[in-house]
Amino acid sequence: MDLEITSTPRETHVWAATAQQADQLRRELTDSGFLVRDADPWELNQQSLIPEGEHLEFDPARIIDVSIGADANATLHALVDSGHTLIWHRWQTRLARKIWGVAVAIPPRGGRRPTIESAEHFGLKVRGSRDLGLRMTRETYARINKRSSSPRWRRDDNPELWDALDDIYEDPEHRILTDDWCAAHQQQALANVDLNMAHFASLDQREFEQALQYAVSGRQKLTEVTDLTQWDGVPGLYIMVLDEYHQAYVGATNHPGGIMARIKQHWTGTKAFDRLIWGDPATSIISIDSFRALDTTRIFAVKTSRSFDSENPLLDRFPPKFMLNRIMGGRDAAKLAGLVGVDKIMKRRE
Repeated sequence: MDLEITSTPRETHVWAATAQQADQLRRELTDSGFLVRDADPWELNQQSLIPEGEHLEFDPARIIDVSIGADANATLHALVDSGHTLIWHRWQTRLARKIWGVAVAIPPRGGRRPTIESAEHFGLKVRGSRDLGLRMTRETYARINKRSSSPRWRRDDNPELWDALDDIYEDPEHRILTDDWCAAHQQQALANVDLNMAHFASLDQREFEQALQYAVSGRQKLTEVTDLTQWDGVPGLYIMVLDEYHQAYVGATNHPGGIMARIKQHWTGTKAFDRLIWGDPATSIISIDSFRALDTTRIFAVKTSRSFDSENPLLDRFPPKFMLNRIMGGRDAAKLAGLVGVDKIMKRRE
């Protein structure tokens, strides 16, 4: 198959066309003893290789990092020896005939590229990716990714839990999920989507609008956003409104990028395959990160340095049936979960 390459001084990324193909490459390389690391966009960002508005193109599920130097040389040679062709990714600006001693093809100028949906939305240029458009669809919702998104841990940390979960992994490090588990999880995730869609269809638009206006009126200076660039670096509270689904999401941020950066993260991120279901499949709420940019039709925001203190009061003004928040708000939600259990802070769909 054709594999695309991006290179920085610290990383060499190999891009497969799909997450399934990337998983197959990971397994083959790891089983053969080659160094394979999880892909991260940080270095590409540092080198300014990601064009404006194209961060969604970086999908870690279909990218592997083969390091640099001798490690990269050995891994890339193994890929070529297996019949794969290496081609420079369109983000790469400085093209050479080789990378770490391995030949890489230079794509012809004006070559055809996959059509990627793009739009101007709330003052920002937003783009889809090869696999995802700018609106959520059932067809792209639960794409299987066998790689676990859980933080790395060892059996010594919790032997009883480790052994209980052993059957769902196919490797001794508990990083690769089994085909059977993935197939069952995909079926549950799609059933959960159908339940949520039926719920959305049952809701009344007028009642939703009344609930939204009641929530907005309860927070002083909460205003409707038309241009997100004006909220660059601004900390505070925000409400994302998805009118087609009669749903809203309340968020808070004090990140240096402000409300604009946080909402862009929701739009360009993807919920990990093994985290699509939160709790029980019959009551799990679809994550806001599973929706795409054009699903958000209105935004309300307010600047405040105490945004997390105000998150729960704003959430409580909404009837739960209209909300996409999966857990209670506030800075101490994670700490509270550790004390009383995740079930106590989890929000469920009736």
